[in-house]
Amino acid sequence: MNFSTSDLTLLRIRCPSCKQYTERLVTLLLRKKSMNCAVCSESIDLTTPHNMMLIKETADSCARIGAILIKQAAASEELPAES
Repeated sequence: MNFSTSDLTLLRIRCPSCKQYTERLVTLLLRKKSMNCAVCSESIDLTTPHNMMLIKETADSCARIGAILIKQAAASEELPAES
């Protein structure tokens, strides 16, 4: 997996039990089927259609932004040095 901004992006998932939000890195959420709520410790299902869409869309967006940032960084390194 290439580096992307999802490596540093937190996503807030709402707990169905206590209705509070728990934050996790997008890259961690991509690999899990559930996570525990930080407030009440209940399991949060990440395979619901809503959560799957939220995680996928956020990861895809991060990948696009990361690719653009890497491309811009590479282009700026190729510029000739001014004397």
